[in-house]
Amino acid sequence: MSDRFDDNLFDSVMSTGITAPLAESRLLLVGGEDGTRFRVASDLKQAGAAMEFAGNAREAVTCVIEAQDDLSPFDLVLIDVSSLGPDALEAVGQLRDIQFAGPILAMSLDASREEVTQYFEAGCDELIAKREDAAELIATTTTLVNREKARRFGLASPGEVTSELSAYPELLMMLRRFVSTLPDSVESVLSAQREHDLARLREELDRVKRNATSHGYLEIRASAVSAQHELEGSKKLDARELVEAIDELADVCRRATASPSKPPPPSGPNYPPSG
Repeated sequence: MSDRFDDNLFDSVMSTGITAPLAESRLLLVGGEDGTRFRVASDLKQAGAAMEFAGNAREAVTCVIEAQDDLSPFDLVLIDVSSLGPDALEAVGQLRDIQFAGPILAMSLDASREEVTQYFEAGCDELIAKREDAAELIATTTTLVNREKARRFGLASPGEVTSELSAYPELLMMLRRFVSTLPDSVESVLSAQREHDLARLREELDRVKRNATSHGYLEIRASAVSAQHELEGSKKLDARELVEAIDELADVCRRATASPSKPPPPSGPNYPPSG
């Protein structure tokens, strides 16, 4: 098999219609103006998610309690901070108070670093700043949902980073080869940073993002995107925020595995065995 990665592999598998990143996932969107709610729901539905809605913290708590009582808990709660204002933080706290154990993803266009810290302390798992970026929204949501399903059904070890394609046995050899290249990829990123080579660092981060996307490692992709955002906003390559983002990317890559994160689908895509 060639060492060159196919950037369209993940999209090709997802476009077969057999599966989607968020298939059989049930999500609750809290808040959101009409336009935002429609756009976000449309993006997530196209990725296979079933969507339900709550207008505020009180409605969100009611929806979550009813879902838990019906033994069909939400796989993720998505909160639109920009539309809810101070009520968004209250919603996070109330959901944790009623023992909602699933992931909570917040969206905010203008959250300060202090506000971001408050949301994480209240119980958020992640906060994204670009509601218009469908790829980032789907990648982050999928990462959190799969982590929750792995926890709930005991399929992957805690902390393991898995691929959306790992459910297909015929693709595992290819995924193992990709995982084996990650230490070199991380070293290339760190080397470019140490040498203060801005152009090469941009190139290496983009390469990690594209290859991770191609192979269905959406958590690695999301981490690479975060590092890219910090790079574009930093004046120095040793800025604390950029260093932390790259350290996080390195950690995510080190935890990557080809182990399945969910059961194999009833029928997989018609792919020839890799190797």
